[in-house]
Amino acid sequence: MTWCPRLLPKYWVTIVARNAEMTITNTLESLIRQTIEPTKIVVVNDGSTDKTNDILSAYEQRNQRITIIRKPNEGYDIRRVPKNINLSLQSNLELETDYTMISGDDCEYPIDYCQSVTNKMHQNPRLVVASGCPIAAGLRAPEHTPSGSGRIIKTSFLRKIGFRFPVKAGWEAWLLYEASQDGYETQLLSGISYTHVRPRGAKHAFTYWGAAMYTLGYHPLYAMGRITKNLVKDRSVKSSVGLLRGYLTAKMGSSDPYLTPFKPSFRRFVHEQQGREICRIISTRLKIHR
Repeated sequence: MTWCPRLLPKYWVTIVARNAEMTITNTLESLIRQTIEPTKIVVVNDGSTDKTNDILSAYEQRNQRITIIRKPNEGYDIRRVPKNINLSLQSNLELETDYTMISGDDCEYPIDYCQSVTNKMHQNPRLVVASGCPIAAGLRAPEHTPSGSGRIIKTSFLRKIGFRFPVKAGWEAWLLYEASQDGYETQLLSGISYTHVRPRGAKHAFTYWGAAMYTLGYHPLYAMGRITKNLVKDRSVKSSVGLLRGYLTAKMGSSDPYLTPFKPSFRRFVHEQQGREICRIISTRLKIHR
């Protein structure tokens, strides 16, 4: 039998950028220099008022793989992020790749990041969403699921669920639960890491992350456990207060479409999955203390 090497995977990258003049160059350079080059890099410039557009224009002129989508300045609003990603996705429906990568405008990746992550995904056909561990301020972020930035998604799975994200609080986690609901796997790859430059959650004070726990259908004990962990283990009063405020705001009802709950069947799946996880944790703790 003749040995045939595996074809290199094709992937493209979408980035939402706003006022990123201090970070976007390093982000783009780290992607351009990957051991496996991306087929295309699409940057949505969300009305930047600094020199971001000038930097992006220069890259677009000298690198045919880079495309810029320019939007007018409407002020900062975290709720536009999924809209802007959808704009990028819908503008590239005909693009044929194996993987789709979502990056922040302040992330720096090791030269073999994309190759390492896609290799892991190729080895496990059920693995449809994966990322390395983000490192911020020299410390590894306390996460256990694939990060929002640096996230690589199987394009076939993304197409299966509509090739777009819901414009709701919790849209990043929604993808992971959709995968789980369909019998697929997601993974934070502990042996792979990248740098996340700016503090995460700083601009929205974690309130939208708190709201996401309600819109997604988090089990109340799971939600309170996350808030308590932030307060006790991570010693972050600001994020804990933001999470609680966001959760209660969404739970009490809001006219903001971004804070409306997901479908009942989806929320029930999340609630039941977390309920089983809570039971597993309690059972494990009881066995330890016997």
